[in-house]
This record gives sequence, structure tokens and C-alpha cells, in this order.
Amino acid sequence: MDILSIVDAEIRRFHSNCRIIYSRIENAERFRYGPRISEVDLHRNLAEALSLYGFERFYEHQYEAYKYILDGADTMIVSGTATGKTEAFIIPVIDKVLKEGIRALIIYPTKALARDQFSRFTKLGFISGFRTAIFDGDTSESERRRIAEKPPHILITNPDMIHYGLVGSSRFRMALKGVRIIVLDEVHIYEGAFGSHMKYILERLKLTLGELQFVASSATIGNPYEFGKMMFGRDVKVVYGPRKRMGVTYHAIISTGGFSRWLVASKLISILSSHGFKTLTFIDSQQMTEVVAKLARREGASIYVHRAGLPREERIEVETMLRSGRIDGVVSTPTLELGIDVGVLDAVIMVTPPPSYVKYLQRSGRAGRRGVGYVFMILGDDPIDAYYERRPSEYYEQELTPIVFEPDNEE
Repeated sequence: MDILSIVDAEIRRFHSNCRIIYSRIENAERFRYGPRISEVDLHRNLAEALSLYGFERFYEHQYEAYKYILDGADTMIVSGTATGKTEAFIIPVIDKVLKEGIRALIIYPTKALARDQFSRFTKLGFISGFRTAIFDGDTSESERRRIAEKPPHILITNPDMIHYGLVGSSRFRMALKGVRIIVLDEVHIYEGAFGSHMKYILERLKLTLGELQFVASSATIGNPYEFGKMMFGRDVKVVYGPRKRMGVTYHAIISTGGFSRWLVASKLISILSSHGFKTLTFIDSQQMTEVVAKLARREGASIYVHRAGLPREERIEVETMLRSGRIDGVVSTPTLELGIDVGVLDAVIMVTPPPSYVKYLQRSGRAGRRGVGYVFMILGDDPIDAYYERRPSEYYEQELTPIVFEPDNEE
């Protein structure tokens, strides 16, 4: 019996009105290969490092991005979760740094994501001979002094640090010396007021640093050219990669039939955990993450909570335990929605429909990165849930919504 049939039978047994009302298979998308590393004029140290870590060949979208970025073009990369999107900008940026002697600024929307991605740069830098550093609110004074005195080739930070540092930190301004290329990852985050704020941060960086090249990436943005032109103030090249990773994903919608969605969620977690599945459950309420995790633990599952408000050390410990497979899963607010590495997850559970289809794609992309993944969405009895209970297929037929902001920050 397949896992969807098992889940359906178990939740029906749990409460007669609960059932899977819809499921669909998202098949693997075939990736097109580009040239081998040995066929591209990469800096020798970078080529050696990539080969050492098993990166032997570009995907087509990675090589297209490489060419645009090496040519100095402002570039938007749109590619699905776990499709090599990060490598599409890491490799050309490092190559430019090594060949041209410039420095790069990598901006992640949160401190947690920046620190999670830091290791990707450091492992390549160890072989390639470039230095990477993080400058954010958690960076010690001694480390800030060291960074300012000897700026790294690649500096990783977040928008809040830039906003403060350009005015309030001479060491941060010194750390930016020589920056000629700026990368914004997870750029779909910058919508509305946050997008306006980010645009003005970039304008301030232009005034401080002079001529700059911009690169941005996202898995879920419906208007990359228009967004890039608004954000950077000029035309951009757009690179499209696969929307889907290499693997099969099963999507299922569960109706609670008027029963408590929180009890259904905790039961679903315990069912999957009992069959060896590692799960990540998303809830938009801090209070209910604690409730659902407690209920799941009563069912025998080894479940922890990850949310804003917890001490940083506790969040990191939870991420480490999940990554190493020592626990069955995590119940999280959107703190784990972005690309923080939490290892191999078999299933993602969304206890309510996310605020947008973009967020659904972001969250579902966490499941089955190295194989088959399962994504469960639970519907309750509110009007939006009721609509999709009657028309479940329509939920998956939505287009990516444009990401918009007011560039002049006016009402």
C-alpha cells in the first residue's frame, strides 16, 4: 500500500469525516546540460575546487547565467528550488572575483539564511584562495575590526545591516571597499514596503560604491524583468531554469470535514513519522506551533519547534538535529520557508493554505530534494478552504503572481 493510501485510511480511522479529497503527481523535469567545467575558461583555482566537490558540468541555465554575469550584465535568475539556482550565481561571481580582483556583496533577506549559506562559499574558498566573511548583528566587535582592516573578497550580509552600517558603522563601510558586484538571493521577498526599502538601500550603495553590477535570484517570481528593472533602475537579462527539481512530488489535499485541523495535523505527523518519514510542518501562528508539536509528541513522534522568538542557539540546535536525522520532524512558522539547509525531508505539511501560491511553492520545495517528496495541505471550514475543497485542482493551476513594490515609496 502506498503512503497516500495509508494516510487516507489512518485519518479516516482517526475521524470519519477526514479524508484525502485530491491528489496529483508532479513529475520530474528533465534538466538540460551545458558544457563541462573543463570546457569553460574558469579560474584555475575555482575549477579545481569545483572538481574536488563533484561539480563537473553546468546545467544549461547555470551556463547561461555564467555568461551574462561574466559579461557584466545585470542578471535575474529564475529557477525552482533545488535546481542549482545558487550555483548559477556563486560560480560566476567567484570567477569574476578571482579573475578581476574585485569584491562582491551577497545580500540574504535574513541573518539565519546568510549564516546557513556561508559554508557554500567557505568550502570553495578554502581551495580557491578567496576569503568570505559575514557582517551582521551577531558579528563580534573583534571580528568586525578584522573584517574592516582586511576586507574579504566576498562579504555576506542582510538589508538591516546595510541600512544601519552605511550610516552608523565606519567598520562596515570599510568592509565594503572594492565591492563591484551585488547579489540579492530570494529576491521575491522584496515586495511592498520591504521592496521600496531595498531599492533605496541599493541606491545608497550606488552613491557609496560607484558603478555596480547586480545579480538576483528567486524560485518564485512571476515578473522577473519588470521587477529587476524597477529594483535596479535599468534593463536586466533574465535566465530561466527548470521550475521543478529532479524528482517526483505527490501533492495531496486533506479535508478535516469540520474536525479540528490542529488535531488532524498532529495525527498526520505521527502517521508519517511512524513510517520513517522526516517531516516539516508549517503553521503561521507561533502559539499553534507549540500546540501541534505537543500533540504530535503525545502520539509518539519526536517533534521539535522552530519559530521566531526562540533563542538563536535553540533554533540552530533544532536545525542541526533535523539535518542529521536525529528527530522525526519540526513544526515551524515561516522561519524555515526560505532556503535554510535542513537536510533530506520526505514530507511537508501545511496546516492551512499559505497566504499565496508563491509561498506554497516555496514551502513545498523543501520536500524530497533527493528523491520522492510528499506535500500535504489541510483544509478547514473557512471560506477560502471551502472554495478549494469544491475545486481542488484549481489550487495547482495558479500562475506565479507578480512581485510589486512602489519604487518611489509613495501611497
